[in-house]
Amino acid sequence: MHSGFETGRLTVRPFEVSDAPDVARMAGDPGVARMIGSAMSPYPVIAAELWILTVRAGWDRKRPPNYAFAVTEKTGALAGSCGMFKRRGGADWEIGYWIGRPFWGKGYATEAGTGLMEWARESLGAERFVARHFEDNPASGKVLEKLGFAYTGDAEPVFSLGRMGHAGSLDMVCET
Repeated sequence: MHSGFETGRLTVRPFEVSDAPDVARMAGDPGVARMIGSAMSPYPVIAAELWILTVRAGWDRKRPPNYAFAVTEKTGALAGSCGMFKRRGGADWEIGYWIGRPFWGKGYATEAGTGLMEWARESLGAERFVARHFEDNPASGKVLEKLGFAYTGDAEPVFSLGRMGHAGSLDMVCET
C-alpha cells in the first residue's frame, strides 16, 4: 500500500476506518454531496466505513486501479479527500476530490490536487489526467484550471448520488 505524501500544509494519507464519522459528516453535507458523484446525503457512518474498506482493498488491485487519500491538516483533522483512478484499463488517470465545508476557501483542493498529480507522475508514471465537474460547480472548475486543466468542450450528464439523478458535467484534460 502506498503511504501517501505531504504538502506545505497537508498530510495526504490512506484512509483509516476511524475516519468514517468525519467522512460521513462532511461528504454527507448536502452542499458537498450534490457536487460528488458518489456521496449520498445523509451519509450513514456504516456506509462511510464500507467505502473506506472498499477503497483500501482496491489499493492492491491492478484493474482498474483506484487510489483514494484522506486529506488532513497537519493537526490530523480530516479536511476532505483526493484520489486518482482509471475507469477501465488503458484509460487516462482521472482525479477527483472533495473538501468538507469547514475547510472551504483555504486552497486545500488546489494544494492536495497539486500533490496528487506529482505523486501520480512519480509513483504511477502518469502523463495525462482527466477530470470533470458538475456545471453548477464553477469553483471546482477553477481548482482544475489552477492545476493546469483545460476544458475539452465535452459535456454529458453524470449521475450524482447526492442529487439522486443526473446533472450536466464538463470534461477537462491536463497533459504534462
